[in-house]
Amino acid sequence: MKSGDLPGIALADDRERALRDSELRLQQVLDNTSAAVFAKDRSGRYLFVNREFERLTGHNAAALIGRSDRDIFPAEQAAGLRRNDMRVLLEARAMEFEESGVFAGEQRTYLSAKFPLLDCDGAPYAVCGIATDITRRKQIETALSSSALAVSSARGRDLFVELSRYLGAILDVEVAFIAEMREEDPGMMRVLAFVADGAPRENFEYALANTACDTVVGHGFRIYPAGLGHLFPLDDDFIELGAESYAGYPLTDTQGRPLGLISIVSRRPLEQAEFIESVMKIFAVRASAEIERQRADAALLASQVSYRQIFEASEDAIVVYDPAIDRIVDVNPKACTTSGYSHDELLHIAVDNLGSGEAPYTGADAATHLQYAQQHGSARFEWRRRNKDGSLYWDEVFLKAARIGGEPRILAFTRDITERKLAEEAAQRNAEHLRATVSAALDCIIAMDEHGTIIKFNPAAETCFGYREREALGQSLAELIIPERYRERHRQGMQRFLSGGPGPYLQRRLEVTALRADGSEFPAELAIGVDESPSGRIFIGYLRDITERIEAEQRRARLESQLLQAKKMEALGHLTGGIAHDFNNLLASIMGYVAMASERSASGGDARLESYLGHALQSCERARDLIQQMLMFSRGQKGEPRLLDPAQCIEQNLAVLRPSIPCEVDVAVDTVSGVGAICFDPVQFGQVMLNLCLNACDAMQGRGRLEIGLHEANEDGGLCSACQQPVSGTYVEIAIGDSGPGIEPAVLERIFDPFFSTKPPGKGAGMGLATVHGIVHEHGGHLVVDSEPGRGTCFRVLLPICKADVDEVVRQQRASAPTATPRLLGRVLVVDDERSVGEFMCELLSSWGLEADFVAAPAQALERIKQAPTHYQLLITDHSMPSITGIQLAQSLQSVAPQLPVLLYTGLADRVSEQALPANMLRTVLRKPIDHAELAGQLSAILLQPS
Repeated sequence: MKSGDLPGIALADDRERALRDSELRLQQVLDNTSAAVFAKDRSGRYLFVNREFERLTGHNAAALIGRSDRDIFPAEQAAGLRRNDMRVLLEARAMEFEESGVFAGEQRTYLSAKFPLLDCDGAPYAVCGIATDITRRKQIETALSSSALAVSSARGRDLFVELSRYLGAILDVEVAFIAEMREEDPGMMRVLAFVADGAPRENFEYALANTACDTVVGHGFRIYPAGLGHLFPLDDDFIELGAESYAGYPLTDTQGRPLGLISIVSRRPLEQAEFIESVMKIFAVRASAEIERQRADAALLASQVSYRQIFEASEDAIVVYDPAIDRIVDVNPKACTTSGYSHDELLHIAVDNLGSGEAPYTGADAATHLQYAQQHGSARFEWRRRNKDGSLYWDEVFLKAARIGGEPRILAFTRDITERKLAEEAAQRNAEHLRATVSAALDCIIAMDEHGTIIKFNPAAETCFGYREREALGQSLAELIIPERYRERHRQGMQRFLSGGPGPYLQRRLEVTALRADGSEFPAELAIGVDESPSGRIFIGYLRDITERIEAEQRRARLESQLLQAKKMEALGHLTGGIAHDFNNLLASIMGYVAMASERSASGGDARLESYLGHALQSCERARDLIQQMLMFSRGQKGEPRLLDPAQCIEQNLAVLRPSIPCEVDVAVDTVSGVGAICFDPVQFGQVMLNLCLNACDAMQGRGRLEIGLHEANEDGGLCSACQQPVSGTYVEIAIGDSGPGIEPAVLERIFDPFFSTKPPGKGAGMGLATVHGIVHEHGGHLVVDSEPGRGTCFRVLLPICKADVDEVVRQQRASAPTATPRLLGRVLVVDDERSVGEFMCELLSSWGLEADFVAAPAQALERIKQAPTHYQLLITDHSMPSITGIQLAQSLQSVAPQLPVLLYTGLADRVSEQALPANMLRTVLRKPIDHAELAGQLSAILLQPS
């Protein structure tokens, strides 16, 4: 051997050693398993056996190897084993077989798992088997099968005896018995069958306490394999039997309630507890079912006994119908009382006669209900019943298919529900009326559940909100019709109500803001009610759109404000009118005398006196202008409107105003060319400009920006700040704005009141804006004030546009120039209750060459004219006098001196209409204080001195 071969030899030795170790381990495993393991060649000779196989055959391995089954087992047994081996080899697959025979001196059954052993070519050369002893299992299966057969074959009155006998025989015990609990006394057991040593004994009762049975009933299976007497020494019956062991299984009904037990007793110890429990369980099921059946039969018998009593005493009408003969076979007294028929009459009447005769209450309809109950077991419906006397009633009918006396019947239970039906019909009518009312309601009616989901949305709500009902149902009310800013308050209110009651959320009536489908909001009046229903509380909202009402209230408030303003203006007008009248009388004489004194001083050459008189006359003129403003405010004095070009008027008046405007005030003029003409008194236009511009300068305290604008403005829906009337249409707008501090809201409400002023005492009379108000409204215009504190003020004068061309305006502006006063001749009578005015008039007329007489009372004037009707060529009279007016005086003179002309002068000229003047009175009415030129013009036309 070469030295290089030594490693190869060592490797071979290791492999043989490992193989021997593996075989040894396998042999140990096979020898210690409880199953018999073996291997046979194709001819049936054993190649290998383990120790269990040696034990069951009684031979060691050396005696078995090389031998066949014919050498070891009886011929018939060996042939069976060989057949199974050949099937495995022929089919070349694993198979299981139950193989029975004598093994180790006893009849045994094995479950053998056999499989082929294959050579390297895949051909089976041997069969290997693993056999498990199943003898005990087969015995149990046989016993259980016998038990099931015994239970299923037991019949008749002695069923419990037969069950006990079979149980004792199968389990090979001396005693088997069945007992049930007494229903009236669960502590006592009534024996239903007791079989001892194969023979039944007389039944008896025993107390359950202190017995082995007490541990079974209501508990579960119990077995006491030995020593029963020591365990239950007080059980004399078991002691008398010489019982050594006991097993019991409880009996229960289908609901699991205890019925009793089935038990066995043996004088020998009991083995195989599981097997005993399995067998007893089978018998217990059958015994329980029989006890339940017997109890049910007893209950049925008792019910049949009491059936008639219940049937007769029932407050519901009960009818028994036989479908086989289509007839009523029994009725209770209530059915007779209800229908008015006797018992015999109902047994012979056709079902058709018990209905109203109109569908669905005919005999055919009744047959349909009966057939349905017969097929489905029951039926329930309402029936219109006709009684014997022909009256109609409502019944609720329940049909039930049943077997009575073993025969199929249909029981009809009927209850009179006429009152309920009438109430339902009334409720339905009310519901229909309610639905019609809700649908026709002019107010929105919306209902929601506790979750805020809309469940009702009437047509008025559809119209109001712009949603169809199908769109609104199921939607959240808060998301659908409540503006977003109010939704959280709505949810909080709902939560407070649901958790603790209405609180402040649920009120009788409240005003809210609602949201339409188009996103617009509107004011609404809401009333909320709560209704309790089976499904929870329902909130019903009655909502009314109050937009028109609020607008009407606002209009009414404006009208009330306008009325209040008008009354206030009327009262102030009367006051100022009276004051102006008195002042005019004073000024008439003062200005007249000052004017006459001024004329004389001019001829005398006293310059200083002439200056004094000039200043006095200027003061009188300012007083006259103030009176004119008061008269215009009180509507006691009107201007003389003419066509004007507003741009030219602004330019002319601004030229006059500029010296009065502080130099620190920046004046900006913005006029649009082509603005329409206005019909306005030019003097009063200047007064409006003067008052508004000077007020603006005063507001800016002499420093700031004065803006004067002229435009055409389209107004729609605004309000006049002075008269509170709506302003609509196209106007000429004259805007005068300042950069002053603005006007506070509280002051803005009063700025047009006469004598109201924010200036210190002595700085203003409070008549400026009142005069503007009077002048503008007298000419059909309006005033709009735009002002915010800290952002200045703008007075917008809105005047109607007059349809006239510019040429017409120019022609009116080229009026004729005044002419010199001519020399007059004649006699004039002056009538005035104010002596100073009358005396002045006489002085003035005398200076013009007239003979003038004065009387202070109209009666005196009338008397003088009566005495000399032709003495005077003219009568000049005041209008407002204590006794009679100037017009009344002229009317009185018509019959005395119809040719005598009468000239009227007054401080309230525009209160006298031309239509009221009599024929003998001149058409022109002079205004106090007298304009000398105008008076001279009138006198010249009547009393012109001949040349």
